[in-house]
Amino acid sequence: MGERRSREELFLVQFRSCPPSVGDVVEMHRALHRAVTRLGSAGTAIRWCAAWLLPDDCRCLCLVQAAREADVVRARDLAALSTASVFPARALGGGPPLRTGSRS
Repeated sequence: MGERRSREELFLVQFRSCPPSVGDVVEMHRALHRAVTRLGSAGTAIRWCAAWLLPDDCRCLCLVQAAREADVVRARDLAALSTASVFPARALGGGPPLRTGSRS
């Protein structure tokens, strides 16, 4: 199991609502979180890490850990967020380490 985790990467999923609405962004965040959780429960190597809301820009940044970028894209598509961008990401030093032991 430890070997599988070492191959998991971080991905940033970015989306915003148009027209701008913080409420819409929050709903989009919830949909992506549900999709990641559902895929993880079904055995996909994917896990929710964190999310940040940028209310002045009606934008959300979500950090997801997964073995493959395709799994993050699949979660994005299940959440009906086809216009959201998915980028590989790396943590930089200086902050507390991300928790990587659990996929829940």
